[in-house]
Amino acid sequence: MRAPFLANKDGIQQMVHALFVRRAMAAHARSIGVADDPEIAAAARIAADKVISDAYLAKFNAQHTPDPKVIEAQVKAHYAANKDSMATPEEVHLAHILVKGKDDAAKKKAEKLLAEAKAGADFAKLAKENSEDPGSASRGGDLGFIARGRMVPEFEKAGFALSKPGEFAPVVESQFGYHVIKFIERKPSVPKTFEEARPELEKQFTQKALAAAREAEVEKVTEKAKFDEKALEAFLAQSKAK
Repeated sequence: MRAPFLANKDGIQQMVHALFVRRAMAAHARSIGVADDPEIAAAARIAADKVISDAYLAKFNAQHTPDPKVIEAQVKAHYAANKDSMATPEEVHLAHILVKGKDDAAKKKAEKLLAEAKAGADFAKLAKENSEDPGSASRGGDLGFIARGRMVPEFEKAGFALSKPGEFAPVVESQFGYHVIKFIERKPSVPKTFEEARPELEKQFTQKALAAAREAEVEKVTEKAKFDEKALEAFLAQSKAK
């Protein structure tokens, strides 16, 4: 964005004006003693500490980025040992009709809709006219592809038990009501190739190495620090008194 911004005279002028106003207001505030207020001074110190420490951490990370060869070796070893578990999850493409309620009337309505669907009625039309799930009713009940863990257990169990396109599950009761579930297709789990898995694994191992380095640095700069228990107790007592 630098080139188009620098080519925009009005934009630069607006930015400079905003910076000047901010700086001028701060200077005026200091002249009338605002910066001397203990709370303001503490906030300013905290803000400055954040800017400086963040800059230091950015520099620290750049200096402690692990050797790419080391990361490469870790990634290859991890992939070789865990490639079976690194796969896209199995997913099923389902459509459903939701009939809200827990009474016999709701169950009978769901069973009636299931019978109509099995008899050849247009499922999408049935869903649009009867489903009480606003998120999918307008799409003819289509829920798209669903991985495990996305739906309530009763619904998931029934949906993943289906296998033939156009197959229906028996009416399923869940906390939302009664469901008529139609199976459309299944997308099997597919193992990731090394090249597919590499970017995320490189990121994970790099972050892990940097986190360990930062933790060691924190221990180094705080090794002589001791928590002031008396000050903590006094602070808690003061807070309770309020």
